[in-house]
Amino acid sequence: PDRPPGHHFMKLGRLISSALLLCFLTACQKAFPVSADLLPMNFSQPEVKSGLSSYYNDFSVWSSCISGGSVTIMDGYRVNYDLSGWSYTEGEGTEGQELKFWNGSADQFRFHAGAPVSAVSQISESSLTLNLSATDKLDGVALYSRPYMVRRTDPLYGNTVNLRFRYANARLNLSFTCESDKDLIISDITLIPASSYATSGTLRIDYDWNLSEAVSGDLEISLRSSEPMVFPDVKVPGSSDSSYETSSPWYVLPDAGVTGRWKVRLVIDGIQHQAEFTIDKAWEPGKSYIYKFQYTDKANLMFIGTDTELFVGENLVDGGEHNFS
Repeated sequence: PDRPPGHHFMKLGRLISSALLLCFLTACQKAFPVSADLLPMNFSQPEVKSGLSSYYNDFSVWSSCISGGSVTIMDGYRVNYDLSGWSYTEGEGTEGQELKFWNGSADQFRFHAGAPVSAVSQISESSLTLNLSATDKLDGVALYSRPYMVRRTDPLYGNTVNLRFRYANARLNLSFTCESDKDLIISDITLIPASSYATSGTLRIDYDWNLSEAVSGDLEISLRSSEPMVFPDVKVPGSSDSSYETSSPWYVLPDAGVTGRWKVRLVIDGIQHQAEFTIDKAWEPGKSYIYKFQYTDKANLMFIGTDTELFVGENLVDGGEHNFS
C-alpha cells in the first residue's frame, strides 16, 4: 500500500523513542531488583525510641530514582515504627509495599516525607500537603522533612536513609517577669486575637531538588476563630529577675491574617490586668514566638518584646530538626 512521505523516518523515530524509554526504565528498575546481592533500602533503625518516633509511630515517604529521568520508587509509602525500628513492609497500611534495594545503576535517589501519616493529604516528587490544626498539644503538630538526595558518587549511597524533619506549625507562648518581693501566681491567662485567625487548613510544602530546599507554599484555610487562646497558670518566685513561660504553649498555623493589635488578659493577686501589643508579621512554619510581659512594682502589666527563634523542642538536633539517628 501507499505510504505517506517520511513514513520510514517516522517509524524509525518511534522505535528509537521506545528504545530510549525502555533503557531509562530498565536502568532505574535495576536500582531496586529483589536480589540477595544488593543492600536493602532502609530507614534508620534506632536501638531505643528517639527522634520522630518519640511523638509519632508513622510517616509517609516519597522516593524517586533518577537515571536520565525520574521514576517513582515509593509513592507515599507508609513507614511504621515498632520495637525493631522503622519498616515499610510490615505493620498497618503497608500491604503491597515492596522492599526496595540500592544499586549503582541509578545516578541519584531522592526522598522526602511528612508525619504523621494522618496529616498527609498529598505527596509527590515536587510537593507535600499537610493538614494542620491549631492545638495546645505537641502530639497534634505536623512535620515535613528536608529533601534527602543521594548521588551515586556520594559516601551515603547505599546507606541507611536518615531523614530530618521540621515543624510545619509555629509555636506560640507567653513569658512573664515580675517586680515583687513575694511569690505571685498569674492566672486566667488569655490571649485575645486582633481578628479571626486560622485554626484549621492545609499547607503545601514545595521541594526544589536543584537547590535541595523545602519551601512553604500556599496555606488554604478551612476554619478561622476569634476565640482567645487560654494558657495555664504561671508561678513567679519573689525577687526573681528571670522570665517564666507558660507550661503549655500553642502550636498554630502559619498565617498572614494574624497581624494587628492583640491583647493579653490575666489575673494577679485577684486583680485583672490587660496589656496590648502588635503582631506585624505572619507566623512562619517551624518558628517559635514568645511574647514577653512584665508586671511592675506599680502593679502595671507591660509588653516588653518578642523572642523569635527556631522551634527547637525535645529530641531535636541543632537547626530545629528531628533526626532519625
